[in-house]
Amino acid sequence: MKNDKSVKIHKRNIDSKGNALLSESNNNEESVEAVRYSTLKKKLYINLREGIYNKIECMKILKEIKDNEYYKLDGYKSFDAFIKNYDVAKTQAYNYLKIAAALEEGLLEEQFVLENGFRQILSLLRDKQGKTIKKSKQNPIKPLRFQLKRQESYDFYKKNAKFTSFLLDKLFQSKQDLIEDFLKEFESLRG
Repeated sequence: MKNDKSVKIHKRNIDSKGNALLSESNNNEESVEAVRYSTLKKKLYINLREGIYNKIECMKILKEIKDNEYYKLDGYKSFDAFIKNYDVAKTQAYNYLKIAAALEEGLLEEQFVLENGFRQILSLLRDKQGKTIKKSKQNPIKPLRFQLKRQESYDFYKKNAKFTSFLLDKLFQSKQDLIEDFLKEFESLRG
């Protein structure tokens, strides 16, 4: 008996999902996408890190300019006037100064800023300093502006500005009837 060893080639269905070549090809496409995705993630990470390094450098620069009052060399009267000419909002600039001060004092390390981001750092600084970075000492109520008819009245109220504020507030709170009488008298003189 003869050993008949012949090789038969069967047609392949190229559209078959079970085709090893096609599934390997699909995996290859996915791996190209995965490689591209991985590359993009690395670039994003690098760019964000560079951006953070640049922001940290900006913080240090702004702090040095403010601390040494270098802005006066250009004729600026205040730091606020200086930062208006740059693409830095006032709030952002002062937040940068807070972080730069914390870095300089050793409360923070640059690596911690890089790992945690600015919002978390600002939140941390607020918590450490009594829930706010620094509250404004200005009264949120806008000041009144009016003109008095007599110089002696003006001199008295200007010299006693806090008393004037107290007097007007107290009159409004507890002497509404007196204010209404004065208002009626004023309207009768005017009209």
